[in-house]
Amino acid sequence: MRKVLSIGVSLACLYIAFQQVDLNQIFSALSTTNLSYVIAALIITSITFLIRSLRWKTLLNSPKSLTLQHYSSTTHIGYFLNNIFPFRAGDIFRAKLLSNHDKDIKLSYLIGSLVGEKIIDLWIIGLFTIILILLGYTNLFGAQFILAVIGISFVSSLIIFGRHTLSNRLLIIFPSLTNFVKGYTLVSDNKVRLGAWSILLWISFVAYVALSLKAIGITLTLEQALGLTIVSSLVTSLPIAPAAIGTYHLAVIYCLHNLYGINLELAQTGAIVMHSIFLLYSLIVGYIYLVSENLNIGSIVNDNKN
Repeated sequence: MRKVLSIGVSLACLYIAFQQVDLNQIFSALSTTNLSYVIAALIITSITFLIRSLRWKTLLNSPKSLTLQHYSSTTHIGYFLNNIFPFRAGDIFRAKLLSNHDKDIKLSYLIGSLVGEKIIDLWIIGLFTIILILLGYTNLFGAQFILAVIGISFVSSLIIFGRHTLSNRLLIIFPSLTNFVKGYTLVSDNKVRLGAWSILLWISFVAYVALSLKAIGITLTLEQALGLTIVSSLVTSLPIAPAAIGTYHLAVIYCLHNLYGINLELAQTGAIVMHSIFLLYSLIVGYIYLVSENLNIGSIVNDNKN
């Protein structure tokens, strides 16, 4: 039922995003794509995966049994599975695969650490949004969106810089959540290095957006590229559609066409290109890692470690 719902959301969003599509104009724009920018975007994508792996390694304080290769492999496979399963199930499998490399690490602890990653990213989103607002670029977002992001930033700041009062109370009521809570409260440790990796990661995201769109002749200002990165990243993180198909396209088209005034067909083409480059990389490289680990989707799904 949940899979049907997820696919239904994707189809509905795709319909809304492309209901006025002119296929001839889109094919024309795609046929003139500058491959050098596409290659550059693919390289940037590989860099983002490396930084993700390094940040996760830093977050977990690098147990000696786990090497950067373990983090890289499980991260690539996790995103590969996110493109197949709905509700970002690949994130759970990502934690499960890493826990298989060290039997002493609890799966719930690793899942908590991935929640910690999301908390860091939400804080960075809030920080960048506030910077854009202070620079006067309030027209990039609606007032409700700005208020929501500021609220998210405030809550994530409490988790990162606070004393975990709420978490401690939660553990009193639900002591079984100890490993999970320990995992996500890791964000309050090693804040400088985690912040540095996170800022580098988000700079890479912005570069990816700019290069992907440059490939079809769309040139954004730094502020516009940052705004589109924030919107598209928030939508991608929603555990709804597999590979964020439909939801991602709708968000990108809305941002490019409605907020930035770019021609609708060109905005639709931009959404296709931005999504396709990342999807191509994560599917191909993720599958290569899957094969190199002598794994298959069935063996991962049927792994009952908890």
